[in-house]
Amino acid sequence: MYQRMLISGIDDATKCPCIGSIFVAGVVADQKIIARWKKLGVKDSKLLTRKKRDELAQIIQETAHAAAIHEIEPHMIDNKQLNLNEWEMLIALRILHDLQEIAVPQYAYIDNWETSPILFWERLRSMLSRDISQYISTTINRERIYHTQLIPEHQADEKYVVVGAASILAKSFSDAQYDRYRKQYGDFGSGNPGDPATRHFVWKYRHNPLPIIRTSWHTYKVLSQLDRFEDDPLYKRKKKLAQ
Repeated sequence: MYQRMLISGIDDATKCPCIGSIFVAGVVADQKIIARWKKLGVKDSKLLTRKKRDELAQIIQETAHAAAIHEIEPHMIDNKQLNLNEWEMLIALRILHDLQEIAVPQYAYIDNWETSPILFWERLRSMLSRDISQYISTTINRERIYHTQLIPEHQADEKYVVVGAASILAKSFSDAQYDRYRKQYGDFGSGNPGDPATRHFVWKYRHNPLPIIRTSWHTYKVLSQLDRFEDDPLYKRKKKLAQ
């Protein structure tokens, strides 16, 4: 009997900001669904407007064979028991585990956060050899992971529609988190370290940082030492350029 080939894509969003979680998403689809996504405009989330991302995110979730989204929360990012690349691998493994519970893909294209495929495989083997129960509640099926051929590549979200779909889900969930944060904490700008509004928000809460701030980020470490926001090196540099 003919069996459709299932392909997965895994990608993250909001890795650079100093506010909020890093979201990691994965999807499973067959070639027919991927072709439909391409016609609808599915691609790297960075190339889409917020409105288009949210529209496509709903379609992707409704049509994918499986989809999973998890986040690396600020307190996890700041927990130096694991570095950021280890957290990325751990959550990616959790994503793949969740996808395989529903539909086991033959291939999984992963937007590689490591500097090379060699380092990706080294990190994978290292995490699978460790007791990860202290970090996540999910029990990873370590044998089943290898039922899917993993393909880590840089700029995979630009090369493969299925990875672009994952990037859209991750960014859409991140956008929704930012909406909730703004209702609760007020405006904090874009969340990016170079945004003056974001930097002022972080500086304002330097003595009692909110749980949405990544305190391990260089941004917080610099701003938390300042008595006056005007002494922020980036603020000074931008002010000088504007003169």
